[in-house]
Amino acid sequence: MKNNQCQPGRAIHYAGLLTAILLATALTAGAQDPFMQYPDIQGNTIVFASGGDLWKVTAVGGTASRLTFSDGRETYPEISPDGSLIAFTGEYDGNADVYVMNIDGGDIKRLTFHPGMDEVIGWNAMKNKIMFTSGRNSPSRYVKMYMVSPDGTGLEEMIMYDAARGSFSPDGTKIAYNKDSQDNATWKRYRGGRAQEIYIYDLKTDTETNISNYDGSDRWPMWIGDKIYFSSDRNRVLNIWSYDPGTGEIEQVTKHKEYDVRHPDFGGNQVVYELGGDIWKLDLASGLSARVQVKILTDMEERRPYMKDVSRIITRADVSPSGSRALVVARGDIFTLPEKEGPVRNLTASSGARDKDAVWSPDGKWIAYFSDTSGEYELYVMKPDGTEKPLKLTSLGAGYRHNPKWSPDSKKIAWTDQTLTLWFIDVATKAITKVDKEEYENVDVSLDVKSIFDYSWSPDSRFLVYSKMNEAFIYQLYVYGLETKKINCISNGLFHDFNPVFTNDGEYIIFISNRRFEPTYCDLEWEMVYQKIAGIYAVTLKKDGKSLMPFRSDEEPAAAAEPVAAPVTPAAGKAKASGKTTAVPAPGSTTAVSIDFDGITDRVEALPVAKGNY
Repeated sequence: MKNNQCQPGRAIHYAGLLTAILLATALTAGAQDPFMQYPDIQGNTIVFASGGDLWKVTAVGGTASRLTFSDGRETYPEISPDGSLIAFTGEYDGNADVYVMNIDGGDIKRLTFHPGMDEVIGWNAMKNKIMFTSGRNSPSRYVKMYMVSPDGTGLEEMIMYDAARGSFSPDGTKIAYNKDSQDNATWKRYRGGRAQEIYIYDLKTDTETNISNYDGSDRWPMWIGDKIYFSSDRNRVLNIWSYDPGTGEIEQVTKHKEYDVRHPDFGGNQVVYELGGDIWKLDLASGLSARVQVKILTDMEERRPYMKDVSRIITRADVSPSGSRALVVARGDIFTLPEKEGPVRNLTASSGARDKDAVWSPDGKWIAYFSDTSGEYELYVMKPDGTEKPLKLTSLGAGYRHNPKWSPDSKKIAWTDQTLTLWFIDVATKAITKVDKEEYENVDVSLDVKSIFDYSWSPDSRFLVYSKMNEAFIYQLYVYGLETKKINCISNGLFHDFNPVFTNDGEYIIFISNRRFEPTYCDLEWEMVYQKIAGIYAVTLKKDGKSLMPFRSDEEPAAAAEPVAAPVTPAAGKAKASGKTTAVPAPGSTTAVSIDFDGITDRVEALPVAKGNY
């Protein structure tokens, strides 16, 4: 365990250097095609957001003109029906409120002053009012729809109880709307209870009709003429569809297959939308859509090189085997810091890429990490002094990889990917081996801690132990043998077992388990509450192995003088013969691990550590 620990004094030195020296890091960004969002169109003008500012360009494309210059973020631009004004959500004063400006970007005026977020969603042409949503009078997670005049007067709350997106019929008597908004959610093809559906609310008859009745997402309704157009993932990719209120017929309009149609909006008979960061325009008369070629030539301040203190945005830390240098990942770069004396080194200095998950090899010769410098996350290794070009080990293509771990012999690296699969690579040959895959997923945790992520190498580099969820949604421990390519479960199926690690002598696996049940009644509701149910446990790997904690028993001295039978420990008394894996020491290894899988679940013992939330 020596290599993974550092003295308190060392930790203080590392932290001080991070604060003082990382200020000298220069981060640059090269020129790129603009990433454009939230387009809207009226006549021959398209407005959109890019880089936190608003821009406009002609409907046929060309060089865009910048409309806003504030440090605050501007989003959701909406052009007025007469084309003279632009309403938008601005964060000029530290809060998201409704603003309006003229079509050329001048005379900016704030219209709302509520501390919550006010999000512009369109215009009511009949009343010449700006439509926006706000949670000011709503329960948690839901919003209502409001309207306000361009001069800030006439604030009006819509009658619908919850409304997130909407578009009025041409005569203003009805509105097609979504009750919920998931436009910026990170999941795709959602089929749960918050999947968006489109409703028509008749303001005259006070009636509501669901026109979707689809399990997936129908979003961003646009009432154009006698049809309602919307974005839907009915063919697994978000595309524009249409609904005829007279016949109830639903038809697909666009047929994109690679990127989703995001944030569509309309003006007249034209629809614009975001597709893979570009702006596309759909002509409803012809049914044809095409990319709008847009150039941004302005010297944007965000692209200039600048100094950045990254000491407060560290995402990972490791230490060299000798403890002489720390390994730190911060803001997409990899640094090493000396214990006391010497320079801080930025080993990657790659402002155009994200380098992450850096780990030092046990022999101290290499640093492994993932980088998306090629466009996708691939595994690299580099020398700790940064004098040589990093060596790319994988060419896996699309996907997210995380949590690399070196084997103790520094010859292999394991990692997990977005498919919940555990892999390892032989560094010398670049041969990749699949270990195991989890078939059941915990959706309530971030990707970096999804299974299989808590794996650990045996000290002889011949086994991997890890947890994964079984069909009963219970985390269980498994051991994979590199030589036998077999997987053995070492849990009993009753409790959540996780975060296993081999002891350095290869005799035990230590792990956390949620099995300390001492329920109490809740003070507010008639139900049981379970608190601090985790404990630390050990499993003895050999059937004749010794218990970690020696047997203890207070006895009467007089009785102790009589011969008594030796106590049977869990490690020795319940194991079955056979099932033993023969140990063959790995090259350079001093500890060979032997595991008797038969009866292993009977050799678990609780360590004398208080129960808690481990």
